Amino acid sequence: MPELPLARGAKGAHRKSPHLADPQAQREAARYEHPIPSREAILAFLAKRGELLKSDALADGLGLREPRDREALDKRLAAMLRAGQLLQNRRGGYGVANKLDLIPGSILANAEGFGFLRPDAGGDDIYLSPYEMRKVLHGDRVLASIVGVDHRGRKQGAIAEVLERRASRLVGRVVTENGIVVVAPDDRRLHQDVLIPPGKEQGAHAGQIVVAEITQPPTAQRGPIGEIVSVLGERLVPSLIVEMAIASHGLPQEWPQDAIREAEQVAAQVAATEISGRVDLRKLPLVTIDGEDARDFDDAVFAEPTKDGFRLVVAIADVSHYVRPGTALDDEAQERATSVYFPGFVVPMLPETLSNGICSLNPKVERLCMVCDMQVDRDGQVPRSKFYPAVMRSHARLTYTRVWQALGENDADARAELRDVLPQLEHLHQLYRILAKARQKRGAIDFDSHEVKFRLDQAGAVMQLGAEPRNDAHKLIEECMIAANVEAAKYLDARKIPALYRDHAPPPESKYEDLLEFLREFKLKLPPAAQVQPKDFSILLKKIRERPDAGLIESVLLRAQSLAVYSPHNSGHFGLALDAYAHFTSPIRRYPDLLVHRAIRFALSKGKPSQYTYAPAEMANLATHCSNNERRADEAERDVDERYKCAWMEKHVGSEFDGVVSGVTSFGLFVELAQSQVNGLVHITQLPNDYYHFDAVRKLLTGERRGLKFRLGDAVRVQVLRASLEDRKIDFKLVQDMGRKRA
Repeated sequence: MPELPLARGAKGAHRKSPHLADPQAQREAARYEHPIPSREAILAFLAKRGELLKSDALADGLGLREPRDREALDKRLAAMLRAGQLLQNRRGGYGVANKLDLIPGSILANAEGFGFLRPDAGGDDIYLSPYEMRKVLHGDRVLASIVGVDHRGRKQGAIAEVLERRASRLVGRVVTENGIVVVAPDDRRLHQDVLIPPGKEQGAHAGQIVVAEITQPPTAQRGPIGEIVSVLGERLVPSLIVEMAIASHGLPQEWPQDAIREAEQVAAQVAATEISGRVDLRKLPLVTIDGEDARDFDDAVFAEPTKDGFRLVVAIADVSHYVRPGTALDDEAQERATSVYFPGFVVPMLPETLSNGICSLNPKVERLCMVCDMQVDRDGQVPRSKFYPAVMRSHARLTYTRVWQALGENDADARAELRDVLPQLEHLHQLYRILAKARQKRGAIDFDSHEVKFRLDQAGAVMQLGAEPRNDAHKLIEECMIAANVEAAKYLDARKIPALYRDHAPPPESKYEDLLEFLREFKLKLPPAAQVQPKDFSILLKKIRERPDAGLIESVLLRAQSLAVYSPHNSGHFGLALDAYAHFTSPIRRYPDLLVHRAIRFALSKGKPSQYTYAPAEMANLATHCSNNERRADEAERDVDERYKCAWMEKHVGSEFDGVVSGVTSFGLFVELAQSQVNGLVHITQLPNDYYHFDAVRKLLTGERRGLKFRLGDAVRVQVLRASLEDRKIDFKLVQDMGRKRA
C-alpha cells in the first residue's frame, strides 16, 4: 500500500513525510485550514519509535517546523494528555499510555481517606490506598497502574500521572486553629481541607460558608492550597442550596463573550432560505407533550394509522443547524455536555436565546427539525424508517397532566380543550399500547419510579414536596423517543459513522451477588449472573408489584444495575433489552444527541466515514467526557434534592410519618417515608431499650432481651427528631413498636 502524505498547508496542499503515513490526512485537511498529523498518526509514530520523545523531537520527527504548526501540535498533545492517550514524564517526554500499561480513569474518593479509580473503559473499580489518595481529590482524572491484589481479590492501584484536575472551586466552612485558616469542604468525599495562606481570606472568619478556589492541587507531601473567592453566609439556608451545588460541582454558569455574540447573531425566526431543501411538515399536526414547568421543547410527535400498523413521526429540534463544530457556542456546549436541572432553576447547555427560543419547538411558529419517520407494524416492530431534515409548526404545547386527563380520565373539559388534536392523541395512545406490548415481550425492565417534585416560594424555601407518579402520557412519549433512538443507533451503526451510543451493560458481578443475597431474605431469586436476562428482572418486578415492600425491593434492584454510559461502540442496552441504542431526541440539553444529529446529517450527505469531522479516537474521548459530566450533573441534582428534603423535614420536626425500613446497620435503621421518599436514620438509641445484635448477611437487627427483630421492608412509624441542611442528615425516632418476634 503506498504511503499517504501528511496533511499540510491550506486547501489540501501536502508535504510528504519520510517518517509517517497518516491515514487520517484527508479528514484533517477537510477540518483545518492548516492541518497537522492526526492523533492516530502521533500515536503510531511514538509507538514505532519505541521511546518517549520531547515535543521538539516529536515536532522534528513529524516534519513540523513552522511556529503555527508547533503551536497546534502543543495544543493537540495537551488534549491527548487530558484524554489519557499520552503520558508525559518529568523530563517532558511523551509516551503512548497503553504501551506503559497505564489505565485512565476518574477518582472516586471515600470520606475515610481511601478511594477508587473508575476506569474510562469500564470494568471493576481499582482500589487506591489513603497514601495514593493524598495526591488527588474526588473527581480528578488520572493514569494509574495495577500494583497488586488485596485479600478480598480487589485490584490495587498506584497513581502514575494526573491527567486533569476536578473543578477548582468548592464550597466549605472556614475553620481557624492557632492562626491557621483552612476551608473544610462541604462534600465529604473531598477528604482534604484547603489551606488558605495569609491575605487570601477575603475577610472571611471562622464558621462562615465560603466558596474557595484551589490554586495549588495536593501532592503526596501536602494538602491543597487555595484562596477564598466569596462568602455565602453564616449558615446554610434554602436560598443558598442551588448556589452551593453549582460551586461545589464546578458547573459552568457564565457564558464566554464569544459564545454570547454568536448566540445573539442567530435570527429569532426561521428564514425562507433555511427552509430550502427540507421536507415541509408545517401542516402535519405535530404536538409537544412535556411537564408543566418545561421551557425547552426538544421533541414533537405525530401518529396515524396505516394499512399495516402506524406511521410514527418524531421531530427533534435541529440544533446542529445552529451550533456548528469549531464555534465558541459548540466549544461551550461540549464543555458543559448537559443541562443541569434543579427545582425552579436550570444551568443550560445552550444559551436561553437558543434553548428556549429558535431551537425550541414552541407552538404555532416555524422551526427547523430533524425527523425520524417510522412505520410501526402491529407487533410493535419498525420494519422501515428514514431520517430527513424538515421544517415544522407545532400545533399545540401540551402537558402530561392534561393529556392524561383527556385520554385516561376521559375528562370532558380536557377533551374539549384539546379537541383540535384529540384524534391524533388517541392515535398516539393506540400506538403506545402496541409499543408497550412489544416492550413487555422483549423483557425490558420497567422500573415504576416516581419523581420527587419540590415547590418553592419566592425566597427559595420548600412549600411542598411529593412524588409524582408516571401515567400513560409520560409513557407514550417515552416509547416514541425510544423508538427513534433505536432507529438512530441502527442507522449510524450500519453506516459506520463515528458517533456516541448509549451503553447499558448487565449488572456488575459484585453488585449482582449482593443483590442475590438480599433477595434470599425475601424468599425471592434470580438466575446466576452469567445467565440473567432483562426479562428475569421484569418478571420479578411484576411478581412483587402488589407487596407492601415493593418500593424497597424495586429500589435495590435498580441500584444493582450498571451505570449507563456513552460509548463510541454500539453494545446495546440491557435495561431496555435492545441491541442498538443511541440518544437522538434531546439535542437542546445533551451534547451526545447533538453529535448523533451531526453524524446522521453527514450520513445523509453520503459522506464516507473516513472523511467525517470526528475521528473514532476523538469520539471515544467525547464519550468519556460526556459520561463524566452526566455523572457530575446527577450528583449535583441529587445533592440539591437531599438538601431540599432536609429543609422540608425541618418544618416537620415532631411530626409522625409511616415508612419502610430501607437499610439495616449495626448502628440503626434507615427508613424511607411512604409519601415523600425521604430517607432518615433511626439510631439504635431510638429503638426500644435493649442490647441489639446485627446480622450483616441477613441484614437483621435483633434485640437480645425482648427478641424484637428489624429487617429490610418492615413497616414502621417514625417521628422526625432533627433535620440538618448542612449535614444532609435526617434523624427519626421509632414511635410505634412494630418490630416483630420471628422464628
